[in-house]
Amino acid sequence: LHVINTPAASSASVAELVFAHLFGMVRFLFDANRNMPLEGDTRFKELKKSYGAGIELRGKKIGIIGFGRIGREVAKIALGQGMEVLAHDPFCEAAKIDLDFYDGQKVSFDIKTIDLKEVYKNADFITVHVPFQGEPLITKKEIEMMKDNVGLINAARGGVIDELDLLDALESGKVKFAGLDVFVNEPTPSMKVLMSHQISMRPHIGAATLEAQDRIGTELADQIEKLLK
Repeated sequence: LHVINTPAASSASVAELVFAHLFGMVRFLFDANRNMPLEGDTRFKELKKSYGAGIELRGKKIGIIGFGRIGREVAKIALGQGMEVLAHDPFCEAAKIDLDFYDGQKVSFDIKTIDLKEVYKNADFITVHVPFQGEPLITKKEIEMMKDNVGLINAARGGVIDELDLLDALESGKVKFAGLDVFVNEPTPSMKVLMSHQISMRPHIGAATLEAQDRIGTELADQIEKLLK
């Protein structure tokens, strides 16, 4: 009995979702999309002012915890966006990141991974791409090491970031933004999390693109063909 999977098929899809969260977070799209239908016709000027303090990603530092396939795809987008990549992975000291462009040109970057505490201390945004290992990787202790107004994203597994500690940090202002594609109690996430106006949320759809599903089918067919031969 052969068991096969397609670990690389959805990496790009998850990475793009991370940046969907990032772009939405820094320009308050997740909150504006809630409020504009309700108040856009009566409080347009007030909303315009409240969403006017957005920031650009270019020139910022992104911390990537877990530098496997997905983490490296995130790095590709970050580099293309002009961000500095701070990567951590206990099983990887360095990785070559190739950016392939539509016209055949290619640019390569050599990224050396760094200590986890250095990621926490220096990153403007942190995204996690590691499995859940029985307890949260990021709790109040780790958040306290981070920059003020940091942004956190979890598109890996529910529980990698402690949700209650995240909510406390959002309320205090230590964490300015958060993006969650996964939750502790799926498929019934905490109502406190769902009601937060500071969290950009999606229902665990990181791999849910048409292109990823096509790649999964193709990779499975290729593996089955090799096994049958």
